[in-house]
Parts: sequence; C-alpha cells; structure tokens
Amino acid sequence: MHSDLFPRYLGDEFRALPDAVQAGHRVGDGLLLEGEGKVTRGSSLWARLIAGLFRFPPATERTPVSVRMVPRHGGELWERQFGKQVFRSYLKVVDGRMTERFGPLTFTLGLHVAEERLHFPVRSGRSGPVPLPRWLLPISNASEYQKDGKFHFDVALHAPITGALMVHYQGWLEPRSGFGN
Repeated sequence: MHSDLFPRYLGDEFRALPDAVQAGHRVGDGLLLEGEGKVTRGSSLWARLIAGLFRFPPATERTPVSVRMVPRHGGELWERQFGKQVFRSYLKVVDGRMTERFGPLTFTLGLHVAEERLHFPVRSGRSGPVPLPRWLLPISNASEYQKDGKFHFDVALHAPITGALMVHYQGWLEPRSGFGN
C-alpha cells in the first residue's frame, strides 16, 4: 500500500512547502521520522485530565521522539512516541476535508500552508456520529516548518471550555531509512 495523502490533498500548496516538510509527508509505503523534542504540560486539573485521556506525553525538557506513518485504508496511521509514551491518530480525507481520529473522537482540520509552514487548526469535531459543539473543541495552534534544513514541529493544544494549556510539544525530526519507502 502506498500513501501520498498530504501531497494529494494540498496540491500546489504542498509544493510550496520547504523540502524538509515535504519529506516529512512523503509516506510512500511507510515513513519513520526520528529526532528529539520538548514537552510542556498544563497544570489545571481539567487540562491534565483531557491530556491523559489522549495519552499525550508527560512534561520533559528533552526526549527522543519518533513518528511512524503507515498507509491504512486510504489514510495514514500516525504513531508518535515521546520517550516511552506512545499516542496514535488516524488521518484521512473524508468528504473533501482532512480529518484526524483519536479513538472515538474525529476532528476536521483546516490544513493549509502559510508563511512556509503547514498549519493544522481544528475546525470541527464529533464523537462517533454526534457533532461536538464549538465550545467542546480543543484549541489547536499546530504547525510544521523547516529550520536549519530540518523538519520542525510546534503543537500547542488548549482545553475546551477553559482554554488552559493541555500540552505543548515541539522539536525536530529527520527521515530514517530502512522503513517503508
């Protein structure tokens, strides 16, 4: 199975991204990215509870990071590992929109390119078939960009209702050979 999910979905916008970001989404038969990151966790009880449900990584100043992307059923399964903590999501284009599913929750992303960055804002969500009201959506400030020739990510997620920080993870990744492609 082969995936070109992001290049196909973004079209000309994808070609406008820096080389390192493009390489981070040329999944082919599978892609493994490795690097390091930093994780900050929110301190409020509500934000910690939600971050725990999603299995987001604990706070750390520096930790090994890997992201494994595997084609599945017309989309991509992403397995992110920060140190020993693993969390997964499934990305797929549904009805012309990019979606990301975490267990029973599916979010529609306003995926777009601006200022040589790939942005991932949450536009809507649902639990199974039931739409979530806007006030129950997480606030996402997530982007990928190139710095010093490397793929970098910066993802800050804030809790619904309160807006408190749940998790902020950032760092860099490089493609590794021997997996997929």
